[in-house]
Amino acid sequence: MYCRFGWLCALWLGVFALTPVRAQSSRGDMTLINGRIYSDLGLWGAKQGFRSRWNPTTGELRMTNRWASLEFKTDTARVEYDGTLLWLEYPVAVERGRPYIAQRDLDLTLMPLLKPGKLPTGRHIRRIALSAGHGGKDPGNMEGSRQEKTFTLKLAKELAQRLRAAGFEVIQVRERDEFVPLDERPEMANRLKADLYLALHFNGAGSGGGSSSAQGAETFALTLPNGRSTHGGTSSGPQPGNRFDRDNLLLAYQIHRAVLNSMDLMDRGVKRANFAELRGTRMPAAYLEGGFMDHPDDLRRIVSDRERGKLADAIVDGIQAYKRLVERE
Repeated sequence: MYCRFGWLCALWLGVFALTPVRAQSSRGDMTLINGRIYSDLGLWGAKQGFRSRWNPTTGELRMTNRWASLEFKTDTARVEYDGTLLWLEYPVAVERGRPYIAQRDLDLTLMPLLKPGKLPTGRHIRRIALSAGHGGKDPGNMEGSRQEKTFTLKLAKELAQRLRAAGFEVIQVRERDEFVPLDERPEMANRLKADLYLALHFNGAGSGGGSSSAQGAETFALTLPNGRSTHGGTSSGPQPGNRFDRDNLLLAYQIHRAVLNSMDLMDRGVKRANFAELRGTRMPAAYLEGGFMDHPDDLRRIVSDRERGKLADAIVDGIQAYKRLVERE
C-alpha cells in the first residue's frame, strides 16, 4: 500500500524547471513500490542541500550542492555521481509524478559517498592485500597467446612497488605463476590482518574468439545481503564482507574514479557482484576489471608496460583518496 498525502501528488512541471523542494516527515518521504521502501528523491535531496532540476518528460533529474552532483534517469539503475557511473540495486521509479529511489540504495550506495565513515581514533590504512587474478592452471581470459594471469601478476607487482614507495605495507596473494584457490585468497588477507583488499583482473566478453565491442573499466563491491548483483543473481544472505558494505562501496568508487581520471578507458561503472573473493574478506574490499582482453584498444593498454604503470599509479591515487577520507579528523 502507498502513503497517501495529497500535496505529494503535485507534479514538478516544465523542462528542467528549477524546483525548490521542502523537507517533510519521513512518512511523507516514503512509499512502497513492488514491496520495497522507496524515498522521494527530491525531498531527500533538499535535506542534503541539493538543488534539483526535474524533467518529467524525459525522466531526468539533476541535483547539485557544494560537494557533489548527481544525475538520475527514471526506469534505469544508472546514476552519475560527479561524472562517474554508479549502478543502483533497483531502477529509479516514478510515483505520482515524482522520482523515487529505493531506500537501500540511498543508505548503502549514495550516502557512503556523500558522508563517508571514519576509522576509530588511532586506526590507519597501512597494509594492502593485492590479489592478482587467476594463475597456474587457470589462465583467465585469453586473447591469442596472451593470458590474463600474466598481466594481472605484472600489474600487481607494479602496484606493490608503488604502494611501498608511498609508505604502505603490501601482501601479495600470489607472487608467481601459481594457482591459488579463490577461498584461500581472502583467508590469507584475513590472517595477515590486511586493512584493504583489492582483486586485480582483466575482462573478457566471452565472444568465442575475435575482437569484442565490449570495452572499459568496471569496479565491483560485494553484493548487499539478500541483494541483487548488477549483472543478475542475488546473494544468499550476509557474508563476512558485508560487515563493510559502506566502505566497500567507497573504496570501489575511489579506485574506479581515479582510474578513469588517469586512463583513456570507457566508464562501465561501479557495480556489485557476489564474487568469492569479496564474500570472504574481513576488511573493505574491491574488485577491479581494468579493461577487456578481447578489445583491441584495451588490450594495447593491458600489454603496454607504460600504460599498466599509469593504471598502477591511478590505483594508488584511489587508495590514497580512500585513506584520506576515512582517516580524516
